[in-house]
Amino acid sequence: MYDEMNEKIIAGVGGKSNIKSVVHCATRLRFVLKDESKANDTQVSEIAGILQVVKKAGQYQLVIGNNVEDVYNELVDKLQLDGEPDDSDQKDNRSLFDKVISTITGSIAPAIPLLAGAGMGKVLLLILTLSGILSEKSQTYQMLNLIFDTGYFFMPAFIGFSAAKIFKTNQFLGAFMGLVTVNPNWVALVTAGKAVHFIGIPVQLVSYSSTLITAILSVWMMSYIEKFVKKITPGMIKVFAEPMLIMLITAPLTFIVLGPIANLISMGIAAVSMFLYEHAGFIAIPLLAAAYPWLVSIGIHKALSPISIQLVATQGFDPIIRVVALCSNMSQAAASLAVGLKTKNKQLRALALSSTVTAYLGGITEPVMFGVNLKLKKPMYGAMIGGAIAGLFAGFMKMKAFIYVTPGLLSLPMWVSKTENFVVLAIATIIIASIATFVATWLIGFDDPVSDETTKKEQAEANKVVTTKHTINSPVVGETRKLSEVNDETFASGVMGNGIAVIPSEGLVVAPADGIASAVFDTSHAIGIHLDNDADLLIHVGIDTVELNGKYFETLVKKGERFHEGQPLLKFDLEKIKAAGYDPTVMIIVLNTKDFLEVLPVPESNQSVKVGNNLLMLA
Repeated sequence: MYDEMNEKIIAGVGGKSNIKSVVHCATRLRFVLKDESKANDTQVSEIAGILQVVKKAGQYQLVIGNNVEDVYNELVDKLQLDGEPDDSDQKDNRSLFDKVISTITGSIAPAIPLLAGAGMGKVLLLILTLSGILSEKSQTYQMLNLIFDTGYFFMPAFIGFSAAKIFKTNQFLGAFMGLVTVNPNWVALVTAGKAVHFIGIPVQLVSYSSTLITAILSVWMMSYIEKFVKKITPGMIKVFAEPMLIMLITAPLTFIVLGPIANLISMGIAAVSMFLYEHAGFIAIPLLAAAYPWLVSIGIHKALSPISIQLVATQGFDPIIRVVALCSNMSQAAASLAVGLKTKNKQLRALALSSTVTAYLGGITEPVMFGVNLKLKKPMYGAMIGGAIAGLFAGFMKMKAFIYVTPGLLSLPMWVSKTENFVVLAIATIIIASIATFVATWLIGFDDPVSDETTKKEQAEANKVVTTKHTINSPVVGETRKLSEVNDETFASGVMGNGIAVIPSEGLVVAPADGIASAVFDTSHAIGIHLDNDADLLIHVGIDTVELNGKYFETLVKKGERFHEGQPLLKFDLEKIKAAGYDPTVMIIVLNTKDFLEVLPVPESNQSVKVGNNLLMLA
């Protein structure tokens, strides 16, 4: 279903060989690339279904929306990253901050849907018991409670498994390190409270169920221990000696050193958060609510997840992060609603109103943010104002969320516990956020984009000047075809820009004019060029030839290299490409078509052209 989209994503981020790892959250694909400079931002952002490209915290993030999981599942099947050679020796030039944020988000993001589902299951049980439908003493309740408790109790195992992928170490051993800390025997020792020693060293009695930091730290340490063990273990006993030694070294280190350190960090996070809640919540929460949309826009809001999860696990509730998220999410929805009702642009209205529903119901704000508010800029200011006002109310009322899940109308039960009920206050917060944001956005206004057709007419009438015409010469020898006749929907539809196709008779692409190579691909099947007449061209050789992974192709210029008209840019073996079953048609696309009033083919379809013949006219 998403095969073509994923092919373009892989090509756009620099090819399969440039992908170090990829995970997904609720709306984004989060890549860690070996060389981010190989990614073509323009090419990726033009892929149908990609809302935004975000580069932050060492991640190359593609905002997709609610169908991100389906895209991801097909993408990993295509990539099969687990079978790639290890590149752990490659130098990582990211800052320490970027590395930490990337590790946290990469380890937690895959587990968040599981935690949210288990949390909502606990709420469902609570509602069933409070309404008298189910008794806490019944075996049905006990079984369901066991099922949903598993999600949080064994959280270290889930995080350990995800973290192992980030640290390029054995994922099953990563899960094992998490499970060691919640082994029933260890739980019994902690409950008993009697002193425990390991080879004479005292071991702190710490409960690790529902924790995150211990698992991440232990797997990080394990990644280095694994490298050491692999170097010293004889080949004939590797199959059992390596995992045994890794367990024997890492697990005691976790209990004696890493676990207590992680526990201190967790307790510190909880203590600081509760201090802010008790003494400065009415100030901290509105400030965070105003800033939260910008954290979402650069993709580091997931770094706050450990705080929220830790508070729910240790205190039983989160009075800060989920409250801030509620204020921000509802404000984003209301800003988009104001845009949808005020704009005169039919396409924008449809996008804004449909995205608003998603944001209100599920708390998924990326579609409204990247599709509407951030694109128009001023609605973001309205959302900040509304979020801060709602945060002031929520902070003053000391609201609490009792499970970790994305706040929205459908997740209102997250504000209920056995002893406290903040649902009414949550609804009041939603109303305040909505009214304040809607009014602020309406009054601030925004630059309402008109349709492309109206823009062109207005420009033509206002300017009333003769435009300069440019011609683009043919870069290949062959026979012309209309772009609409090409056997590839993306090119034929013109979504990437207007242009022309040529069925080549020779395997050489030359420069149609003076310019610079703006994009060079590992697969060498295409090249992006910027000409001195300001035309941005994509010269794409063949249909689906990216699958050849560079076989039969050779790029003759480097990215950023200047070239002159007639200079060879790319060679390809025409006969071998045909023999391999691929259509060799060359597409010449003007990527910045919107910068010109017209992009017209010069020769008719089915006409022979040589290098240097006029092929396209730009006006």
